[in-house]
Amino acid sequence: MSEEQQEAIKVERDVDPFTRMMFGGPPRREHVEANTTENSPEKANGDYYALMEQVDSIMDSVNKLKPMLKEFSPLLDYFKK
Repeated sequence: MSEEQQEAIKVERDVDPFTRMMFGGPPRREHVEANTTENSPEKANGDYYALMEQVDSIMDSVNKLKPMLKEFSPLLDYFKK
């Protein structure tokens, strides 16, 4: 283990259990290699299409929920008053 890893483990142990449970441990530092092949245009396009598919799925779900929300709107208006 490197000295940085040992220090990170020691800091994580020093945090009390309640704080660790509520906020998690300290952020871990990972060694990130600069690899330019992962940031290729094909991967960016794939990520874009996956994002668009997720947005489309969300919009379909919203459209399916609209009739139900219209039925509950008088009830919600009653509670607003």
